[in-house]
Order: sequence, then structure tokens, then C-alpha cells
Amino acid sequence: MATLPVRDRLLLSATQLLRSKGADGFGMSELMEHSGVARRSMYQHFPRGKAQLLEQATDEAGRHASSRLAAALYGRTAVEGLIVIVDEWKQTLVRHDYRLGCPLVAASTSAAEYPGAAERAATAFQTLAGQIAASFEADGLAADAARRAGDMLVAALEGAIITSRATRSTAPLDALSAHIRETWG
Repeated sequence: MATLPVRDRLLLSATQLLRSKGADGFGMSELMEHSGVARRSMYQHFPRGKAQLLEQATDEAGRHASSRLAAALYGRTAVEGLIVIVDEWKQTLVRHDYRLGCPLVAASTSAAEYPGAAERAATAFQTLAGQIAASFEADGLAADAARRAGDMLVAALEGAIITSRATRSTAPLDALSAHIRETWG
């Protein structure tokens, strides 16, 4: 991480800590140690401190998730693309021994302390739901049904990730894949 610019190291560390510990699960000392950045440098890039850093890390996480989803959907049906995303999450969870979750969920559950990050997570979830809806519409599903499917599938995926972490099993994600295939496949 030492070759990245300071701002990027801070964003990467914040995202990794969000994924493993949640927004309230780490403090500035741990963030500084994880990123290898001096506290003074942190405030040069994020004058409002951790709240601003989490907002921007959540924005980055949302853009990354949207980009991953777009790549999975490209040239595929909505069902095929969603199965790719579910499979990617299964691989990530297993590879990291179920320690890493979705940074958007972590940001969204911190609304009391970090409302800006939670708002940005909500925006990212809406973007993802819109991408899924557009893909279903392109496959011929009516607009209202596609919108409902997008909203439900973002919620279902996030819930399956959380449940998989808690149970240390990919069974919830397998169930989601089966449901997607049975319902829309």
C-alpha cells in the first residue's frame, strides 16, 4: 500500500476496515496504523475527519460495486449477471474466511454516528437496484416489475452476504442463486 498516494491509502484502509469491522469498529489510531499514514496527513485530505473519510470511502465503494455489476451484466441476461455477482461474493467470503462484508452495509448501519456515509450507501443501493432493473427491462420484464426486482434483489443479496458471514456458510447465497434462477431464469 506504500506506493499509493496518501489519500488513496486512507480510502483503501477505511474501506477494508469498514468491510471487516464496521464504521464503529475502528478508531483513528487503527486507521493510521493500517494505512501507514500520519494523523496530520489524514486531516490534510479529510479536514472533517473520520466522517468525511467514511463518506468518500462509501462513495468509492458504491462506484466499485456499480462497476462490478455493470461488468457482470455486460453481454449477459439479468439472471446470468446476477449469478456472476453472487458467485463473486461466495468466492470473496470463502477466500477471506467470512471476515469481509459489504462496505455499503457497514456504512448504512452507522447512520446515527455517520449520517453522511449512510446517505451515500443508500444512494449506492438505489443505483445498483436501478442497474438491475434496467437489465431486467432489457430482457423484457415490465418496468414496474423490473424496478421491484431490482429493489428486492439488492436487499436479498446484502442480506445473504450478512447471513453467510454470520453462519460461515455460502448456503444463503446458494439459496439466492436458486431463487433468482427459479423466479426469473
